[in-house]
Amino acid sequence: MNRDVDVIILSWNRADDTIAAVESALAQDGVSKAVQIVDQGSTPDNLARIRELVARHPEVSLKELGGNVGVARGRNIATRMGTARIIVTLDNDAIFEDSGTLARSVKRFENDPSLGAVAFRIINYYTRLDDEMCWDYPRVPSSQANREFLVSRFIGAGNAIRREAFIAAGEYDETLFFGGEERDLSYRMLNLGYHMKYVPDLAVLHRVDPEARVHWNEGRYYYLVRNGLYTDYKFGMPKWRLARAAAASVVRGAYNGLLTQALRAVADATMMSFRFSRSHQRTSIYRLRKDARDYIDTCEHRGEESVWNRVRRQFVKLPGSV
Repeated sequence: MNRDVDVIILSWNRADDTIAAVESALAQDGVSKAVQIVDQGSTPDNLARIRELVARHPEVSLKELGGNVGVARGRNIATRMGTARIIVTLDNDAIFEDSGTLARSVKRFENDPSLGAVAFRIINYYTRLDDEMCWDYPRVPSSQANREFLVSRFIGAGNAIRREAFIAAGEYDETLFFGGEERDLSYRMLNLGYHMKYVPDLAVLHRVDPEARVHWNEGRYYYLVRNGLYTDYKFGMPKWRLARAAAASVVRGAYNGLLTQALRAVADATMMSFRFSRSHQRTSIYRLRKDARDYIDTCEHRGEESVWNRVRRQFVKLPGSV
């Protein structure tokens, strides 16, 4: 069956949340859909509950990996499980805000052939306020979350992607493992001539635990720095700017008690960039066209921040850090 939407969900324990996410997808009206679940090593009791859910719904599929292969690879696997023209990503700790979200998403793509992806609004399930930890639109304050605007990236917790654009851009870069895979894919899609929008009337409710959300001490800062530098290298950032970004990341890491992570991230990003430069991956998809670069610069307001503000940002405590 040729469906409109594949909803992809990565699961790892938290069976209650995963089941709620799947049921939220199944409750969507006015659209043909399938749900693709990739489990990355849930315990037997959690996995048994997900299997039971899948057995009751023929439109839900489950692939068990037995271990964590990373967000990027997991989402690639889940996407390949389906064939729908629109791919909707939903975190397993999120649900759709209303039953018409998927239908309105499909309509967006039907009305705009050059739309490559839609960034959903991410709302805290408990407070019903915008989830500021899921706000990744440079220089656009989260206070403007109720308006629509062009973006250069989307958030993994909730988004919709045109499958045709996803495949043409080469899927997620699986070497990133965790963090930043959305920006990397977005830039490649923009380089193919697509554009993206943040659309606030397409929203998900995210079950955020404010006390345990950010685990900087468990490697999150490492991936943030490593993947950011590596992605910037792939898209041609000048070496002097990369060096400046690396130095700023080390300073910020030291200020937040994460110096070891920062140094390891810079070293690993350097090695990944060296291997990339020697590989077949260095294709035209990573050489940003002028229109794509101008689009990114406009969305991210590049060049507008003063040197003083750049320096000051390195001495701001990361949320939840020690």
